[in-house]
Amino acid sequence: MSFTPKTWFFVFCLFVASNKFVVALEWRVPPTFVTLQIDSLIKQKNISNDMTQLELLVLYHDALKEKHLDSINIFGKLAILNADLEQPEDALLFTEKYINNTLDLSILNDSAYGFLEGTDEYKYLKERYLIKIDLLVFLYFYAALIGFFFAIIINFTKGANKKAKLFIGSFVGVHSIFILEFVLYTSNMQYAFPHTYRMSSAFALLYGPLLYFYFKSVTRDYKIKAIDWLHLLPTLALLILLIPIYSLSGQDKLRMLLSIYIPVKSHGTLVFILKLLSLSIYAILIGRLKFVKKIDNQSRNANLIVQNKWKRTIYRIHLTYVFSYFVYGLSAMGVLGGISTIVYHIQIGAMSVMIIYVAFMAYVRPGVFKNDKVLSNESGGLEKYQKSGLTEALSKELKENLVKLFVENKIYKENNINLEVLSKRLNTTRHNTSQIINEHFNMNFFELVNKFRIQEAINMLKADVHGSLNIIDIAYEVGYNNKVTFNKAFKKETSLTPSEFINSQFKKNVYG
Repeated sequence: MSFTPKTWFFVFCLFVASNKFVVALEWRVPPTFVTLQIDSLIKQKNISNDMTQLELLVLYHDALKEKHLDSINIFGKLAILNADLEQPEDALLFTEKYINNTLDLSILNDSAYGFLEGTDEYKYLKERYLIKIDLLVFLYFYAALIGFFFAIIINFTKGANKKAKLFIGSFVGVHSIFILEFVLYTSNMQYAFPHTYRMSSAFALLYGPLLYFYFKSVTRDYKIKAIDWLHLLPTLALLILLIPIYSLSGQDKLRMLLSIYIPVKSHGTLVFILKLLSLSIYAILIGRLKFVKKIDNQSRNANLIVQNKWKRTIYRIHLTYVFSYFVYGLSAMGVLGGISTIVYHIQIGAMSVMIIYVAFMAYVRPGVFKNDKVLSNESGGLEKYQKSGLTEALSKELKENLVKLFVENKIYKENNINLEVLSKRLNTTRHNTSQIINEHFNMNFFELVNKFRIQEAINMLKADVHGSLNIIDIAYEVGYNNKVTFNKAFKKETSLTPSEFINSQFKKNVYG
């Protein structure tokens, strides 16, 4: 009777796997010898052959039953073999066993997993472990970058309340950290940077205090007192509580991200309760500040109107975030079912909108970071000038000099023009200059400057029959520092954007 090579192979595997064989020979096979046996057998075979792959499956399964020294690596080999044989359930089982034991996610880069595409098991692996970047994640990341840039650059701007800049910059900065952590988590990139785990939790109790003191700074020009440092005590206590988490190794943090190792099960719930309590308390305190400045019906202080709108919007976005965070917490704990992901996106979306809105206002309306008292002095209504003491003759003289500066000297073209500079040119006080503009032109300083600038731009566009001028060149020429502000002012004055105005002029020239 003759035996084929395949028969000898199975007989050999049977003898290696049998405890009776080991006892009969009365010697123990060294672990390294068994490992070499398996590896050498793999090298001797062509693994592109299905039958050989099945044989290897048997070999590896037997090695696992024997509690082979190399069992962890065998998980990986079984995962790849099952993927290659298009057996998704077993491939998923052994892939997760391998990852949980080695923390090695690179196994998913093996080409064998391409045979599982379209299966639920592969979709699960892809969703849980592989990097995924979609439009929403990109927009969140973009908002976070804007937030970090704003948090730094706002402190270098001139003219605004220093304390207000510090508070609003820090407020935006901690939100940006939260958004960045969410981006890393939801895109699975946090597996590559495990030390970013819970990095935003240290600032969880700072959102409320920072916004509260910002509102106090712009509403009352509040000065920080020693007792105000008590507002930082909850954050300090939370940081101490988080030290055991932050001091863990990268591997332990990765195990926590993979839900393999959870040292403190109540940690997330505790942070949620403390943060929600802090947000709610400070939202109430901000509401009690009565931060909306009352403006008399006869007053035409545009700056205060913008400031009021700004503060209302920031407060409403903050309330939206507080509510969405509350609903998210309930859903995450299973109270509201499986809607936590949607609500999480709502709160991250609210954060992102707030950051972009703050950055936009800082760019086009830097005056919103001044306190109400300063804005009131910059441009007010006619009522505050009743007791100014400015004589009629002096008022007329100042008006004529002002008209000369605007019409003949075209002072509005200077991009650094402000009420202080204009007052020096008129050789009078800011108060008198503001009164002259309000009484004789029925507008404030900024409205007057914009009116002259836009009219100058219109004249330039009409004269440019060949269309050789660029919009940005015109913006710089008439005194604006950027195209966005110019476009906004132009549309407010003409109800058209510069491009629409140019097109309308072209049609007039062509069709008469």
